[in-house]
Amino acid sequence: MTQINVFPVKSAKGITISSALVEETGLCFDRQFMIALLDGSMVTARSYPQLVHITPALRPQGVTLRYQQLPPLQLIYNQFEDATFRSEVWGDQFDAFKTTDEANEWISKVVGKPAVLLFKGNESVRFSKKAQQKVSFADAFPVLIISEASLDDLNERSTSHHTMEQFRTNLVVSGTRAFEEDSWKKIKIGDVVFEVSCGCSRCILTTVNPQTAKLDKLKEPLTTLASYRSDEQGKVYFGQNLIACNEGLITEGDEVIVIERQSPTQYVMKEQRNNDAPVRDAESNQHKSISISINGHLFSGNNQQTILEQAEDEGIRLAYSCRSGFCGACKILKESGEVADVAMDALLESEIEQGYILACCSTPMTDIELVN
Repeated sequence: MTQINVFPVKSAKGITISSALVEETGLCFDRQFMIALLDGSMVTARSYPQLVHITPALRPQGVTLRYQQLPPLQLIYNQFEDATFRSEVWGDQFDAFKTTDEANEWISKVVGKPAVLLFKGNESVRFSKKAQQKVSFADAFPVLIISEASLDDLNERSTSHHTMEQFRTNLVVSGTRAFEEDSWKKIKIGDVVFEVSCGCSRCILTTVNPQTAKLDKLKEPLTTLASYRSDEQGKVYFGQNLIACNEGLITEGDEVIVIERQSPTQYVMKEQRNNDAPVRDAESNQHKSISISINGHLFSGNNQQTILEQAEDEGIRLAYSCRSGFCGACKILKESGEVADVAMDALLESEIEQGYILACCSTPMTDIELVN
């Protein structure tokens, strides 16, 4: 094992450490804080890429956060409010713990709208339906592992160069073949035995440049990964999710012992469709107001943001997963109007003929009516 990373704040920068205590919910200090809007919905770098520039530092009594020109935020555990806040991560609803008013004000400045900084507590109360156990504020599973050889393979195929930082993995291993981790069923690292639960489906967060906090216009590395690491539904996979069978210590340099193997998932090659959607010309690039109706909810939007972004700003929750046009989770029926910049690879030809579009990639050009 060549690297151990923890991410104290969900979507913020990670910290590389030499050893870690593995608990039931994952690595100690990993995803122990998360940001939420006032309605409890999670805030991540998928929609707020600037979050990757929040830099955490572990302290004996808490965590220090730094962001650009803001004064550092000192989080002291014993100063947190003794109160809960109803929140949600990917459909798992739970009561997280409040931190401080100062932390909420600080994080709201980073996000650009009213938000709260939440703490998972000494013991997480969140039960992940996917992992079928308690987890931290991670998306679904306690621990993620990726091999250096898999990243090398991706870089040989991609037009861009990618780093492990983009994939926000907890554990990095060397000395394997590319994607050999796909064939692991049970492994031991240090004191801990891990079950390999499933592949990790990737989203638009992997396209955020950790240095610039900008989304890659070509949607790399997802575009390359989709060509050889996607399933029948269009979900793209890179890395393996782990569940710890016991608590214990793991250390950089530990040997990864493969206890049991399994047949790796067979991924499909997906043919890219031609995009026949209207092309944005100079006139359509000029900002103008658009009337948007979603399930009868009418509001004023614009021709600059995607339908998914504008729905979220309006407080309308639409289903999504990758936010990049590969998985199809955000498909919605267009009853009238025109959209531009459409990615349709995740839709069947029959769905396109019926008028379905992907909310994460479609920008309205005219007044539009949508139903899901």
